[in-house]
Amino acid sequence: MSLSKLHLNNFRSFKNSSFNLSKRNLILGKNGAGKSSFLEAIFFVLSKKSFRSSSSNSMINFDSDFFKVDAIIEGNKFSFTKDLSSSLRSTFENTLNDFLPLVINNFSLSLLEAPKENRRSFLDYLMFHVEHDYKIDHLKFKKALAQRNRALKKSSSSELKSWTKVFIELSEKLTKKKLEFIDSFLKSFPDFVDSLTIPDSLKDKFKEISIAYDKGWKESLLEELRESFIKDKARGFTSLGPQTSDLSVKIKKQDSGNILSRGEQKILILLIYLFFIKAYNLLKPNKTIFLLDDLPSELDEINLDLALHLLQDIDCQLFITSLEKMEKYEFDNVIDL
Repeated sequence: MSLSKLHLNNFRSFKNSSFNLSKRNLILGKNGAGKSSFLEAIFFVLSKKSFRSSSSNSMINFDSDFFKVDAIIEGNKFSFTKDLSSSLRSTFENTLNDFLPLVINNFSLSLLEAPKENRRSFLDYLMFHVEHDYKIDHLKFKKALAQRNRALKKSSSSELKSWTKVFIELSEKLTKKKLEFIDSFLKSFPDFVDSLTIPDSLKDKFKEISIAYDKGWKESLLEELRESFIKDKARGFTSLGPQTSDLSVKIKKQDSGNILSRGEQKILILLIYLFFIKAYNLLKPNKTIFLLDDLPSELDEINLDLALHLLQDIDCQLFITSLEKMEKYEFDNVIDL
């Protein structure tokens, strides 16, 4: 088990609360009890950021000017403190970079229909954890993009030429890695689905999955940037490249929404997450923590039973929040907020 204890001091609605944790945890509570904030605290400990807000100050209790989070992970103590006027402070014995916290909430359950920047961020997030040096190259790419946009606004031809070269090199490098990652997924996912105990009708649909990836340009990024130069200069930003990329999930070459019901789409998203948990376990055993926020509210009874069945044997630490108990699933620990 990875995370064994969590103490929250002035974090969101938690003034001073301690929790002992197990492998399979159910977090109960009414609306507004702090269930999502509980998962947010776990995600924050592992990633130093929130999945709900870009501002760490927003996690400070309204009546306080700081928050402190303590956690015991693999026997080691980690502490994080943030006040309104200073940056995050942390003290810990080991790094948490290998941990992969995955969140499914109302937002991610609509991943197939969400705006493309959400799917792009999800793909990048997975790549950060499984592809060596991807995060470093991604940061370099963002800098090159920002500098190219700056040169467009300044009408600086020398800077534009220099940063366009760097931008294209990094765009092609990142895209190559993404395409290899997607190809690996498509080759392995059907066998993963076939190994699951799910209705044959769903197996047949899910094994026909394909991903269409729009890389953000068509053939030659250099030539297309030249063609879009006047438009980009007038707007002050680069209109082509990985920052505009998107991926679409299709079933039997049709949009998934045309083949799958809403419940089936949500099961498919869950399977995609479970697939990556299994794959990541091969790279970094026991380093995944799966956070599912109000899962029952998003699934009908049949698909909820199927989802809980699929989660029964998941090989990672699991946290599920719910308004009420789920008798058909056996939890190691129940926390009633």
